[in-house]
Amino acid sequence: MSNSVTLGAKNKGILPYYGALILCIIVWATVPIATKAGINSFGPITFAWLRGFTGFLLVLPFALKRGLKFKNMITKRAMFYGMMAFVLNTMLMTYGMQWCSANVSSILQATMPVSMLIGGVLFLSEKLTLWKGLGAVTATLGIVITCLGGTLIDENTTLLGILIVATAPLTWTVYSVFMKRKDPDADPIIITAYVMGTGSLLSIPLMAGEIAFVTGFPDATAMAWLGAAYAGFICLGVGNLMWTIAVSKIDASITGLFYNTCPIIGVVLAFFYGEVISGLQVIGCVVVIAGILVGMKDEVGKPKDKLPDSQ
Repeated sequence: MSNSVTLGAKNKGILPYYGALILCIIVWATVPIATKAGINSFGPITFAWLRGFTGFLLVLPFALKRGLKFKNMITKRAMFYGMMAFVLNTMLMTYGMQWCSANVSSILQATMPVSMLIGGVLFLSEKLTLWKGLGAVTATLGIVITCLGGTLIDENTTLLGILIVATAPLTWTVYSVFMKRKDPDADPIIITAYVMGTGSLLSIPLMAGEIAFVTGFPDATAMAWLGAAYAGFICLGVGNLMWTIAVSKIDASITGLFYNTCPIIGVVLAFFYGEVISGLQVIGCVVVIAGILVGMKDEVGKPKDKLPDSQ
């Protein structure tokens, strides 16, 4: 009886981290829709910068309360986080979406589980099990099927756009694995502030160059500014914070598998946004779900050696 009570308390302790992960996935699934709407009024780099800066404004008061010092935002560690998780990740995603539909972009984001699985095994000493490996491979197969279904019906989706967007998850994997290995006990709010605040600072020259030489100053509508604010405050601010909280306590391989629900939600949202969804994409989403369930088999009903204490 005492063992079951103890296990129950530990499970309650881990549940908030899974809740943060699920909330993050739901929020991130809306990113391609918000981005697709915003880049029509802003340059892609400018729109990405607006997202990062507004997200930073949301997190800043909480980070200051937790002890954030502005001088620490220009350290090598903070710059690495900002470069990987914002400058490269967000810029690649936003820029590539000029030649990639919202639903295909959502799907491509779920290529991350395999890289998260490899990173967890190589650098975090996580155990590679048959079910985790099979789940990642199955889910990735679903991504390929769904992506193929999207490109066949969307002539505006190009190979260049696919390659650029597909690179973005790799930079996020580097950030997640590095953060979990080097700063496992760091305050997630402060880490999130580094990502968006330092990232926005590093990307100012890119934004200035785009405005000066490519797009000119944006003549955006009020709705476009609202979209940029949503993509920043909610998608980056809330989403990145929830991810950083979740990945601090949940295996990288498992967070990667959960991330695969993003394309499913994204495809549904893209349908309501007005994009055509093919039957092949529906089949691919079913395969993705199967991969997630297979990959989680090791985690279901299995006691954990290390779980956070109940709060």
